[in-house]
Amino acid sequence: MSSGSKAVKNTAMITFKNNMISCIFGGLILIFTYYSCNLISSLFYYFKISLLGEIVFFLLLFFIFLPMLLGLLRFYWRMILGVTDKPISVFYNFSDLQKYKKAIKLQTVFLIKAFVRGIALFLPAILVKLISQEYFYDFFGLPMPLWAGNLLPVFNGLVTFSLVILLFLMLKFYLSPMLYVADENIDVDEAIHMSNIISKKSGIDFIYLCASFIGWIILSLLVFPLIFTLPYMLLSYLYHSRFAIAEYNKHIENQKIDSRFNFSEGI
Repeated sequence: MSSGSKAVKNTAMITFKNNMISCIFGGLILIFTYYSCNLISSLFYYFKISLLGEIVFFLLLFFIFLPMLLGLLRFYWRMILGVTDKPISVFYNFSDLQKYKKAIKLQTVFLIKAFVRGIALFLPAILVKLISQEYFYDFFGLPMPLWAGNLLPVFNGLVTFSLVILLFLMLKFYLSPMLYVADENIDVDEAIHMSNIISKKSGIDFIYLCASFIGWIILSLLVFPLIFTLPYMLLSYLYHSRFAIAEYNKHIENQKIDSRFNFSEGI
């Protein structure tokens, strides 16, 4: 088990207090980017092209916001190591085409893994939604059963259940962003693979950490507190990941030491 949530959050708070101005300015860049993406996509809603607006919003998040989020994680990670960069370094992944392509690759792998698992998990909900629609029966020339109109609670329950299971399945990859920013030479597939291994021991601790932030997350809905809560939560994630990896390395070292005392009796 890695260090507890309290130790992680206390350590993150110390780092935040010691670098408050840099932390806030770095976070502000990301927050401003998100609302800029939202503003641009909302222009399509104004012209009543809502579907196109949603597509544009997703593309802006994927190709601009998420690479910047990785850049912000790198900025905070280097701060943890005692290196205080300028907040402008949040744009690190846009400084070089190869860095940008690597960031996009990491996000794409995440998206594909989530999509493949999501399709299988949400299929029952999709089927329930389909058979509750009148056009489904009109297509086959059948009368719509009375019970079909009462399937909304079933659909909502299946969606909630599938979403929870999907989050648990994707939990094994939660260390990948930290591994990615901590080692600039690491391959994306290697970061995914190492996260899959290490998270087997640290995943429960991460769930506890996330649960302990529920109050902070609710507070963040007011938007303004985000300038404080965003750096604090991201620093906590990085510290948790750092402790989890250190615990894993210690476990591997102990296994190597124990193996020295193992022997096989000859026949």
